[in-house]
Amino acid sequence: MFEDMAERLRTANQGKMPFEEQVEALYNIRDYILEKKKMEQDLLLMYTYMAAITTASVTRPEIFQYTSERFEYIPSRYIAKVQRLVAGWGHSYASGLRAIADRCRNETLQSMLHRYANAIDSGVPDDDFIGTELSSIRSIYRNTFEQGIELLKKWGDAYIAMLLSTALVAIILMISVAIYAPEGIDATLNTSYFIILVISVFGLTIMYRAVPDDPRTHGLAEICSKEQEIIRRLERLVVPITAAIALVLILLGVNAGIIFLLVGLLLMPLGIIGYIDDVNVINRDNDFATFIRSLGSVMEGKGITTADALQEVDRKSLPYLEPFIDSVASKLNLGLDEAGSWRKFIGETGSYLIYKYMNIFRDAVTLGGSPDQIGKIVGSSMLEQVLLRRKRDMMVKGFVVLLVPMHAAMIGIFVFLFEILLTMSHAVAEVMNHFDEASAALTGGSSTLGGSAIGSLSILVNFPEDTMRAYVVAILLMLTVANMLAGKIVMGGDRYLYYFFASLLCVATGIVYIVAPIVVSTFFTIPTFVGI
Repeated sequence: MFEDMAERLRTANQGKMPFEEQVEALYNIRDYILEKKKMEQDLLLMYTYMAAITTASVTRPEIFQYTSERFEYIPSRYIAKVQRLVAGWGHSYASGLRAIADRCRNETLQSMLHRYANAIDSGVPDDDFIGTELSSIRSIYRNTFEQGIELLKKWGDAYIAMLLSTALVAIILMISVAIYAPEGIDATLNTSYFIILVISVFGLTIMYRAVPDDPRTHGLAEICSKEQEIIRRLERLVVPITAAIALVLILLGVNAGIIFLLVGLLLMPLGIIGYIDDVNVINRDNDFATFIRSLGSVMEGKGITTADALQEVDRKSLPYLEPFIDSVASKLNLGLDEAGSWRKFIGETGSYLIYKYMNIFRDAVTLGGSPDQIGKIVGSSMLEQVLLRRKRDMMVKGFVVLLVPMHAAMIGIFVFLFEILLTMSHAVAEVMNHFDEASAALTGGSSTLGGSAIGSLSILVNFPEDTMRAYVVAILLMLTVANMLAGKIVMGGDRYLYYFFASLLCVATGIVYIVAPIVVSTFFTIPTFVGI
């Protein structure tokens, strides 16, 4: 049925689906942004792979062939196009590189392809060129990463300032409604929603563009770390239950603070486990750079296999990788499949970098490369990324430590002010009712005083409580979601960290919303002048 409908739409629209070109343009923009964001890191990985396999004295066609098969690296897809031009259309490698470079949109990759073509024309050996380029791309990656950290630091501060400004706009609007009680305030409230939405999206987009690409987890479906497996099992149950409970409570009209608090508490186990996994992955990456160099040195120095070399590696200096090394060593000693054993090692660590660099090491060793040189090449590239990640984490901790208290303070001011205005509105309404009763009993001469008093107090009457309470809850929800996304973007890591920030911010929002009316009713009791 759907195929027939699609065919009719294509026939009626000159062979195209409605809005097909616009959707394709959006996809192209998205692909360009993602490609540009990942390019420097993937170039580092690809050149590390190429430098590692050149230790096996492979020929130029073999370098291009093996590299073109690594489709997980974005630059390798362009190397595959070069290989097709050479193998299928009779181009030389130099002309093929230039042809693909002319159609490449990324400036860094385009420059690299042109340099490779020039090196081939000049007769520079491939291993010399690749070694020099690997050093260059490490410098480029380091510079790009550090620039991203500086931009992220500035835009993080700007995001907080902009969000505080939006909260100030919401507060001013709420006070204006309390004072003037205008008719038809829906358009004004919608304008406030739009302003907050635009500023939040703008700030989040800029931070996402500025943040260096640093994936933590490998995302393999068949095997993962212990913490990732627990989260995958729990989220299938917890997330639907949390959404269902929240929806039922909303329909029943339960206090919004209770809903926020309950959602935060239900998601907190997932968030805590996700944060623990993130910390473990970082620590394992720190150990891996030392481990892979040691493994390569032992294999080369003693001329032994990987299984025997694992017994010689000093595991006590690798506390976070030691149990995984013991596991793979025992499997190899039992004669189990080597590829499967290392696949399990990679999966159980849960690390993206270990997944990439371990495969590079194994492929290059399998091709007959020098384990010692390969270990140094892989370890150096890994160490470069680990050290840059540490620099980023120093900035991230400051932002996260600021984000949660800032969120609590921002919504605290907003909610407390709403409750104070609401209390004042109720008190003024009671005073005006008392004045109305008193004015009816007064003589004509005294009624002027009563009318003057009523006129001066009428500024806080007719405060639209239900409308403004819905407005407050909507603003709190928008700020909570925006800050959750901001925390995840800045901190990086796997999607599990969304649960971590959602739980923290929802709990903070819920507590503030529940406590605010109690505190206001205790400390802001306004006299009603009864008996005057």
